[in-house]
Amino acid sequence: MLTKQKPRQSLAGFSLYRGLGKTMYVLFVIRIINRFGDFVQLLLVLILTGKLNLSPAQAGFFVSLSVAATMLGQLLSAPLAERWGQKRPLVLFQSMVVLCYAACALVYHSHPGLIPYLILLGSPFRGGTSPLTNTMVAEFSNKEQLSQSFSLLYLGTNVGVALGPMAASFLYTRSIVLLFSFSALLLSLSTALLVIAIPHVKGVGIHRKGEIDLGGKKLHLSPILIVFFLGFSLYSLTYGQNSFTLPLQFASLFGELVGSRSYAVLMSINAVTVLVATAFLTIWTHRLGQLNSMALAMLFYVLGYGMYALCSSFAPFLVATCIWTVGEILMATNANVFVNSYSPPALRSQANAYLTTVSSLGHALSPSYGGLLLLVLDYRQLWIINAGLCLLLGCGYIALNKYLKK
Repeated sequence: MLTKQKPRQSLAGFSLYRGLGKTMYVLFVIRIINRFGDFVQLLLVLILTGKLNLSPAQAGFFVSLSVAATMLGQLLSAPLAERWGQKRPLVLFQSMVVLCYAACALVYHSHPGLIPYLILLGSPFRGGTSPLTNTMVAEFSNKEQLSQSFSLLYLGTNVGVALGPMAASFLYTRSIVLLFSFSALLLSLSTALLVIAIPHVKGVGIHRKGEIDLGGKKLHLSPILIVFFLGFSLYSLTYGQNSFTLPLQFASLFGELVGSRSYAVLMSINAVTVLVATAFLTIWTHRLGQLNSMALAMLFYVLGYGMYALCSSFAPFLVATCIWTVGEILMATNANVFVNSYSPPALRSQANAYLTTVSSLGHALSPSYGGLLLLVLDYRQLWIINAGLCLLLGCGYIALNKYLKK
């Protein structure tokens, strides 16, 4: 059973990641490069409005289209991976993003109006890379090391995220052509590493209606996973308030200038906490199993968001952020493990695509959800509602764990 308790590993700190195999370390480096070099997505709104002179309404329209295209790419990655394996589609997807960004650099001075459409063209390919990479992790890890492998990939994500905004800001202020060029260059580097160092695993083949036939037996995703996906979309909806409601609350409390700076510091603390604590939390919660660990994660969110409802000065916000960041780590390192452990190997690509898509859907709806609540409620009430939703999810994970143990 997935949630069966396991003995605590006799590992300490980053030694957790020893012995995972060369392929996992290559995927770790690829993830760092990709997230570090994701300059375009980091500054998409600023590029559209500040460099291309689009109105906020036009920029919002293109961003919404980009999100929709990204989700489409996430869904389409599954049937391609099932037919041809993960490596070939991933190489294709990354290469297409490289071409789109390189084209943006080339046409910036002559035809800048084409850039939004080139970014939009690259969005589905960019979206398909994450579920393919997650499936690769499951393919190249044994069951006992799956938790460590996803923990390592999550760590790589945050190393790239911690460094990327600084480089993106530097390039944006100096040359938008360099920004597109360096993004394309870094993605080219990670694609070359993917081609050279990652072995190819054949796809399982797909048949009508996206069902997979192995020896005449058709496989389907478990209803348990469907329930889990619905819950994860709700989690993403609440998590998205950290980037929507929280900066608005800071501006309301401290003013626009001080509030923006304070929010940036808070997110830096979030990133540092992730980098420092991920390995240790993976070890300490390993014996709990995935669902119990995610239930514990929701408790940390309840505490952190509950504090947000009461905060009026920066120091309590800082403490609350460190608290819910522990929950973020536990969710990020256990949700992928649960999905890949509970999916038949032939359907892992499909399951990872769904997980990534519902996460994107929750994030996409989060600003509308927060904005509607703020029309009739204040910040305190909004955070209390979010804490309540996290409590509900935590109870759901405990109930699901008990159900699976029957």
